[in-house]
Amino acid sequence: MPETPPVQDPSAAMPETREELLKLLDRETAVARATDGRLAVLILDLRRVDRLHALLRGPSPSMTMALVLERLRKALRPEDRVAPISDEQACVVLPRLAHQSQAVLAAVKLLRALDRPIAHEGGSAVLRPCIGIATLPEHGFDPAELLMAADISRQIAATREEGYHVFQGDEAVEAEVYRGLDLDLERAIRANELELHYLPQIDLASARPVGAEALLRWNHVKAGAVPPQTMVGIAERTGLIGSLTFWVLNAALRQASEWKASGRTLRLAINLSTSTLTDRELPAVVDQSLKTWGIAAGDLTLEIAESAMISDAERSVAILTRLKAVGVRLAIDDFGSGFSSLSHMRRFPLDELKIDRPFIAGMLSDAGDRALVHSAIDLGHHFGLRVAAEGVERPELRSALAALGCDLAQGDAVSPALPAAAFREWWTVHASGA
Repeated sequence: MPETPPVQDPSAAMPETREELLKLLDRETAVARATDGRLAVLILDLRRVDRLHALLRGPSPSMTMALVLERLRKALRPEDRVAPISDEQACVVLPRLAHQSQAVLAAVKLLRALDRPIAHEGGSAVLRPCIGIATLPEHGFDPAELLMAADISRQIAATREEGYHVFQGDEAVEAEVYRGLDLDLERAIRANELELHYLPQIDLASARPVGAEALLRWNHVKAGAVPPQTMVGIAERTGLIGSLTFWVLNAALRQASEWKASGRTLRLAINLSTSTLTDRELPAVVDQSLKTWGIAAGDLTLEIAESAMISDAERSVAILTRLKAVGVRLAIDDFGSGFSSLSHMRRFPLDELKIDRPFIAGMLSDAGDRALVHSAIDLGHHFGLRVAAEGVERPELRSALAALGCDLAQGDAVSPALPAAAFREWWTVHASGA
């Protein structure tokens, strides 16, 4: 049956116009500031609405948006608000959030709500929406600031496979500073001008080193040190992500081969970007790279962000299962940021979870963060997973995590990320128990 726009209830509290939503946003930001609360602003872009109009025998833009809004409302909490801000965009306000990660979960739910084709008398079409996310207090307290941040994130989300993006504080500046770096990045990959640093990881029970996470570095001649997330964003937007992933994988394994030849065998971890979970060739590339450099598959851990997994669980399970068949270890990165549960994570063939750094940083001062860390450690062990803590910046955090039974730790309380030569020296000293 074709979908029809809902009949609106005149008494409903849900804003139906841009003006009403902006007034509500003014009120909610004032409440959040007064109560030290949280809220999120999401801007959703339909992107393919022009194709939808063509296929569905010309329904009016307002009719299309009405169909979309009805689905969005069903995916939101009663207190959440949504309204159109143009024929192709809607704004969502999520008041009274407990954590920023709830905004990500809401974005995933909204994208899933639009997975089914939009149907009309002339046929049906699938939209490919994207969502930009900004939150208070992280990205500002003023409604205009939050709307601008969400809109910048919307533009970035349009280039991302997962379809959503959370604003990062310096992206408005980065967009200008790093304009035109796409050609430079392609040249840097070909000319082997990138570099890897290695972030040591220790076993908390013995305090001995067990491995390292390989971190990408690029010191551009004019722009200076380009943040890794900017490099990945450029690579994803320009189709270079496959080449960048291949470079990182082989550079890390080549270094591991050199260390192995000198008697140092260690586990290396490499981050996979969200878009690599769509690459069917990735398992074969990983397998061949391991064989080329003579590294045991079990000594390589591939880390995938939690939010990337939950954005398309079925596809993630398929590619991760094939990677697991190669023999590598799989870790869920930034656990807690995607607001999922370990019972949900049981669907994935995981070996390790890494607790997101904000929870680690706050665990000594915030009872909620400590409870989450404790629960993640206990449940991770219950499901047979190793548990690692990211961002362990102070000795007292390292001690507290050891007392809770956390397996692994990385961060400044262990060591900052080091170039290969410095890492080799660090490993030599600490592996000997000095």
